[in-house]
Amino acid sequence: MIIFYRILSESPNIEKVSLMLKETGLDHEVKMVNTHDGVDAELAAISPNGTFPAIVDTDTGATVFESGAILHYLAEKSGMLLPSNSKDRAESMKWLMFEVSNVSPIMLELYHYLLNDAGDLPAFVFDRYKNMLRQFCRILEIQLNQRDYLAGEFSIADIALYPWMVTLEDMAEINVEDYPNLNRWTASIQRRYE
Repeated sequence: MIIFYRILSESPNIEKVSLMLKETGLDHEVKMVNTHDGVDAELAAISPNGTFPAIVDTDTGATVFESGAILHYLAEKSGMLLPSNSKDRAESMKWLMFEVSNVSPIMLELYHYLLNDAGDLPAFVFDRYKNMLRQFCRILEIQLNQRDYLAGEFSIADIALYPWMVTLEDMAEINVEDYPNLNRWTASIQRRYE
């Protein structure tokens, strides 16, 4: 069984793992963690950085933190959402890495400043993040030209990126409708979870 450690509030990183567990149907239990009390020793052993989500697989004893690593682990365990041939698998993994090393960090930085009312920061700081996100949207727009999913078939790459794309307008003032392929992809995945 998978024990899914998460905090009460929703975030794209937590949503990724929720969607993955839904897709795979793996037996799991959700454990809500109150971070106001700090991270206790048990949780620090699972997620040394004190970040969530994190999982424990009671079947294997594996502990996994970082959402991209969790998606990969759950794909391997379930035999789902990660292509079996090397070429397609590499395609899926590179888009997963694009999300964890580019999209997620920039969105989290932007969110941090918006949440903490950084009104004293110069506008160019926010513009920098928003321009980077627009560049990421252009990259995804090209990748999704004449294909339904990032790696050809629905995979962990799509699950990783989707929760961020639906927050673009609220967080970065980016309208996904300005990117027709990305908009089609986002709407398609949204329908999958309705």
